[in-house]
Amino acid sequence: MVFTFVVFAFTGFGATDIVVLWNISIQKGVSVAVPNAGHKIYETVLGFGVCRVTSDLKIVKIRYKSRLDNVESISCIPWQVEVFTLSTRAWRSPYSNLPRKSIQFRSKQVAIDGLVYWLAYDMIAMDVRYNCRYCNLIISFDMTTEEFKEVNLPNSLAQQPFYYLSLSKIRESLVVLGRGVCGNNRVFGVWMMEDGVSSSFRMLFNVDVNAPYASIMGFRKSGEAIIEISKHEHDHAQHVVYDPCTDPKCDYARLVVYEPYSKRMDNLGFEGVKASFFVYPYVETLLLLDQPDLTSSYEYI
Repeated sequence: MVFTFVVFAFTGFGATDIVVLWNISIQKGVSVAVPNAGHKIYETVLGFGVCRVTSDLKIVKIRYKSRLDNVESISCIPWQVEVFTLSTRAWRSPYSNLPRKSIQFRSKQVAIDGLVYWLAYDMIAMDVRYNCRYCNLIISFDMTTEEFKEVNLPNSLAQQPFYYLSLSKIRESLVVLGRGVCGNNRVFGVWMMEDGVSSSFRMLFNVDVNAPYASIMGFRKSGEAIIEISKHEHDHAQHVVYDPCTDPKCDYARLVVYEPYSKRMDNLGFEGVKASFFVYPYVETLLLLDQPDLTSSYEYI
């Protein structure tokens, strides 16, 4: 089941944070109190999904160490993993199969068929003056079995600086985007995980946007990439025409769609401040229809 159709919001106050699960199809939201989210030396990442068997909505909360120093000296991370189930309105802690304490998560998730994926890296591998090797990986969490798995990346991706990588999906297949530079242009390599098999990735294509600044936001069902690109950069693609920006330091950007085989780019007509765009998959559903609107759950077990 695809479940990224529900919009996910996170706000913080004090020791307890709030998650809002919002179904934009039926304009209904449910708020959930998130305990044990904040700490001086820990960061928190959240994942949202649906159990394949019961169709129950779940939230998984993962705490990880936010600093590189003394990772191996930590015997345990308090409240490292907790799972919230909407039907019981309670949090609980799995007692096995937890992520290694040296794993640090990136915040963006990709959800496919009841699995949630995050990019991550191993801090122990990076903790020698940042001379990292084989440190990038993917962590998955199964919303049905509530098990974590590590997915190894090809060496060319595992050894890149972690901030050069991002996750996305094309239709219902997981893809990893590796960022590079060719001359003055941004180039992205798109790698797809083969048939849902961990550690098996195939290079699909490169995206060359002919501009120093660009970011792939997501993909259409057709496989075309949706790209944020600086409005004032000169793009030499034949099918893209940008309006001139009077301020040479303009931080405005716009969205274009890129066809990877013809390399054709077309404007989508959306403009805004650079790095302010977000693109997520959307599927209509009736989930949350039986729930009172914006009800809070504070029970904890």
